[in-house]
Amino acid sequence: MRFGHAADFVIGLAFAGLGSAIVIVASGFRTFPGMVVSSGLFPKITGTGMIVFGMVLALAAARTARRRHPVPRIDQVTGEQTLPTPYAMAVVVALLVLIFAMPLTGFLASGFVFSAFLVWLGGGRWPGTLAFALLATAIVYLVFTHGLRVPLPRGPF
Repeated sequence: MRFGHAADFVIGLAFAGLGSAIVIVASGFRTFPGMVVSSGLFPKITGTGMIVFGMVLALAAARTARRRHPVPRIDQVTGEQTLPTPYAMAVVVALLVLIFAMPLTGFLASGFVFSAFLVWLGGGRWPGTLAFALLATAIVYLVFTHGLRVPLPRGPF
């Protein structure tokens, strides 16, 4: 197993182990009065996702290491590094801005701007971008506040 594959394998197992710990700890969370779901629901979902994707990474690394021709980290056509792309970096920066802006501007304003930016960044035209951002923000807001009774950050907007 080459170093890159061994690192991916170890990182995948560590990620799955951390996800398992999150699920175990979240199982002990108590339900608050008036809540439809327990406070451990989202950590359990996150932990389960970490377990699944950590195992996928570990298994993919093990399977790739067994092949004679591992998957290249460099695009064979253009010769450029495939990750991180400018799009991926823009999404990460936008997510960080969303995290810091949401307590100040509230979910509705920051969620709308974030959604619109991602759709526009992906090549969407303005009318569709604005319509999707409005619809997606409204649906997420309704699901969390009315369906799950989870409060979202309120802002001046």
